[in-house]
Amino acid sequence: MLKLLLIPILFSLPSFASGQAPNFFVEGSRWVYQTSESWEPGQPFGHDWVEQNIIHGDTLIGGVLYHKVYSTIHATTTVYQPYPEPPLNLYDEYSFGPTFIRHDPVQNKVYYLPSIDSTERLIYDFNLKVGDTLPMQSIIFPIGVVDSIENVALFGASVKKFYTSQDQDGSVYQENYILEGMGGSNGLTFYQPVFLSVSGSVYSTNLVCFQSGDSIYSPLNGDCPFLEYVSTTHAVSEEVSVVVAPNPTQGVFTVLVGETLRNATFIATDCFGRKLQSILLTEQNTSGQLPSEGVYFWRIEKEGRVIRAGKLICE
Repeated sequence: MLKLLLIPILFSLPSFASGQAPNFFVEGSRWVYQTSESWEPGQPFGHDWVEQNIIHGDTLIGGVLYHKVYSTIHATTTVYQPYPEPPLNLYDEYSFGPTFIRHDPVQNKVYYLPSIDSTERLIYDFNLKVGDTLPMQSIIFPIGVVDSIENVALFGASVKKFYTSQDQDGSVYQENYILEGMGGSNGLTFYQPVFLSVSGSVYSTNLVCFQSGDSIYSPLNGDCPFLEYVSTTHAVSEEVSVVVAPNPTQGVFTVLVGETLRNATFIATDCFGRKLQSILLTEQNTSGQLPSEGVYFWRIEKEGRVIRAGKLICE
């Protein structure tokens, strides 16, 4: 079996040096959101899902450098059956990407590109002032504007927090905001604010957590679940199965891949996004060793696409 030793190399960290706008749109950063659909009597279905967006790698498009964003959805559909039958829950999970995102440090703005052949659009402007209109808007709610701004601490940096609800006395006011350098609480590349439910079939999105390096911002309960990426192209095929075990490990682990993933690339990073190792999987069974205790992330790439990704813990 081919052995691999993970050795740290040069890396870049989120930038928040003195006088410089904070930027957490960096390798390995991930955002986890919970979206829920409101319900009213007589509504036959209900939908909710957890969505993870993670930055893995970068690319040049039209001479502009973008980060690649890979997304994973864990969805639940609730079917409300006639009384006295209980509701029926149906589950689905899928992944997609890459989409593309970039932070402009000079303008202190963030741009999003859904696909290579699309047009980028502004999603965050961290220079906004009270009363300014948000770059992203809700489909059904009134025009979103900055209602108030305060300075808060995020991972050792002082950042602006833009509140986007227009009712400061409302119970959801604290749940609708944008953090400078990180993005919004109501979706990364869309704006779906939390509201007081008055009818069914309306969606709202909450930030569950944001992780950059080994720092976690979790406004709900302190937990930050990791959703493993599964390529929609290959999810049903056993030939592209990937097992990284044992997990947790005491250092040594084995990567087992299906025949189709021979000659794919296994990449391991630490929680700061530092690439520790990149190895061509010429065999179906490859072993490796982590350098120390901690949380690590791995991904399998082939032909420029992430096929699988996951988290590996060393105890």
